[in-house]
Amino acid sequence: MVRYKFLVIDLEATCNQPPQPDWDPEITEIIGAVILDSRLNQISEFQEFVKPVVNPQLSPFCLDLLKITQDDVDNADTFPEVYSQMLAWMRSSGLLIEDKNFILVTDGVFDCNQWLQHQCKLSEIEYPRWANSFSNIKKHFMYAVRTRKSDRSSFTINAMTKRLGIEMDGQLHRALDDAKIIVKIMKGIRGKRPEFAFSTNERFNRKWTLKFF
Repeated sequence: MVRYKFLVIDLEATCNQPPQPDWDPEITEIIGAVILDSRLNQISEFQEFVKPVVNPQLSPFCLDLLKITQDDVDNADTFPEVYSQMLAWMRSSGLLIEDKNFILVTDGVFDCNQWLQHQCKLSEIEYPRWANSFSNIKKHFMYAVRTRKSDRSSFTINAMTKRLGIEMDGQLHRALDDAKIIVKIMKGIRGKRPEFAFSTNERFNRKWTLKFF
């Protein structure tokens, strides 16, 4: 019997304002990651900063948005090293990397399609097969509460928690805190739909074009 069911992740990346189309976003915080069993009980968690290589100096906008310091990333390992640490943590927690025995859960499509895909290209490592399919909590939220925006845009974490009556805690745009809020949203959905499965509802888009806001 598989003990672990869900791997909830959130990634944060370097950013600039105003947006620059030639900017290379790099992951700065990997991963707010939480492993849950099928009843959404937390089993383990992982969080590490990542040292950017292309643009090592974080912009004032990025530092303020993520509420981190330059020292946080200067003293961190680079992405390949931290990613290896994460894989070791996943394996030690009972997740099977090659023969996937868990559902990956994210807040939308950007973590996999944009941040992780681009970082793998920059670091010249293979995009992980275990992230080829994932569970988009935004889609599940709209289905579970039977709601949709008139402009068909997705719901933010703040909007989902407000609709579900969930108290926001932690620091928004910090990876582990955001991952734990996603877990709260999952529990809020289960409160309305006790048997909700959070099955895979997205596929990795290899042809994704970087988007800047």
